[in-house]
Amino acid sequence: MSFMTDVRYALRSLARAKGLAITVIVTLALGIGANAAIFSVVRGVLLRPLANRDEDRLIYIRQTAKGEGIENAAFSVPEIQDLRASVKSIAAFGDFSTISFTMVGLGEPRVVRAGVVGGTYFEVMGLRPVLGRLLGPSDDGPNAAGAAVLTHRFWTTSLKSDPTVLGRTIRLGERTATIVGVLEPSVPYPSETEIIANVVTSPHHLSATMVTGRVHRMTELFGRLAPGADLDAARAELRTVHGAMVRDHREAYSQKADFRIEAVRLRDQITSNARTVLLVLLAASALVFVIACSNVANLILARSVRREGELAIRAALGASGAALRRALLAESLVLCGAGALFGVLVAWPSVAILSRYAARFSVRALDLTVDASLLWVGVGLAIAAAVLLAFVPRLPGRSTRASHGFSLATGGVRITSATNRRLRAFAITQIAASFVLLAGAGMLLTTLLSLQSARTGFDMTHVLALHVPVMSYGRTPDQVVRFYKTAMQRISELPGVERVAVGTIVPWRDAGGFGPGFQFSVEGYAKADGEEDPRARFRTISPGFFAALGVPILAGRDFTDADRR
Repeated sequence: MSFMTDVRYALRSLARAKGLAITVIVTLALGIGANAAIFSVVRGVLLRPLANRDEDRLIYIRQTAKGEGIENAAFSVPEIQDLRASVKSIAAFGDFSTISFTMVGLGEPRVVRAGVVGGTYFEVMGLRPVLGRLLGPSDDGPNAAGAAVLTHRFWTTSLKSDPTVLGRTIRLGERTATIVGVLEPSVPYPSETEIIANVVTSPHHLSATMVTGRVHRMTELFGRLAPGADLDAARAELRTVHGAMVRDHREAYSQKADFRIEAVRLRDQITSNARTVLLVLLAASALVFVIACSNVANLILARSVRREGELAIRAALGASGAALRRALLAESLVLCGAGALFGVLVAWPSVAILSRYAARFSVRALDLTVDASLLWVGVGLAIAAAVLLAFVPRLPGRSTRASHGFSLATGGVRITSATNRRLRAFAITQIAASFVLLAGAGMLLTTLLSLQSARTGFDMTHVLALHVPVMSYGRTPDQVVRFYKTAMQRISELPGVERVAVGTIVPWRDAGGFGPGFQFSVEGYAKADGEEDPRARFRTISPGFFAALGVPILAGRDFTDADRR
């Protein structure tokens, strides 16, 4: 009998047991679908190579101030200049600052998140254009013409892959820039941006504060290892140079903050926050698959008890053990193949949901796409489950009546001790795996409830935050202030609006900007010997900001319009 004959017989046999078949297929679909979806995300975030050329030579350099609880304090321009001049194990450095512009010239005016980079950035990152060119050393300096590169995601989604954007002039805040190229698909690190522009487009980057302020840290730093250099050598040299910087400029490095420098491969930096979360999810999905297989194995084993008479008759008629096992394998493949098919259909939309969740931990998940790996994982799990299930039932031996305990004459069936042990083993496996998942879910629920009940210091209930693209070009600061006041007044007159306020930062979304903050002194306060000036991050707000967010003022008063001057 051929294998295809076994498959046809399996289809007829399962058609007579529709309830069992549907239960098995649905159970396997959930187990296979969950694993295929999560593996696709794990592969896309942790395993897939980066688009960057020679990614193993590309490193991310981070300055920390752990004494202030700052894991990434960024760098200032003078710090980057010192590193460039002294570190020889790194062939080139690339700098990247994130800033928001009001952009005019590509549809309606809008606020865009942009990267401001030096001329070596794209060469260091090893990226290429899909259209036009990228920024280079000729785009550096205060006298260069404004130039911008569109990110691939922005070009394809917002501009519908329009090839005519090259050469178009746009306005970024107060400056103009010409679109010179479109970047290839790549990981949007350190943050997702829509355009990447040269330094001259940002007046702040040309200011004395930015150029000479050693404590004005807002730039991310990348490096490409020099030929023959390795990461350990680069780390050692960076620490030596950074230590000299700290000794030479003690006023810029708080002893309490404990400034240090670290370097990791870019891939590790991108995936560091997501690795543990995704591996835990992968382990949880594997437990789901084990539970599904154990559940199905119990069903198959229970069915095999009822079929022992049939199998014994086939054995008595001359069917070999291999032929009987092949028939069971055909039946398992039919069930697992159908389960894999529906599992892949379940996994396909699940990848998009999981990628949005994973994007909280790694920007690499933003560009996650479904590929053939989803199908191959489904097929692989289906084959593994089919082989397992095919060897769950015991085949009748020569002494069928004695060993399996049934009567061919009456069709009676009894469960033997061997079968009973298998049923108990699969049941124990199910219960153990289920308890692991249940314990994890309980801990997750407890954490979620604790977070929901925690006092954040502000009330987000019924609070709506809006990005407002202010057209500051050609307007004085007073005119910009009047724009905000007029907007606030008109919004406050809308039905249902209780309070309106303006701020440069939304507390629950934009916390942690400007590194460890800026030092300040208090008039009339006499510092003790060795005591440093305190540091604080700042934001600009309008009167009524605290009331709008439900932030209580413990002492003193709120701002008023009289405080502006």
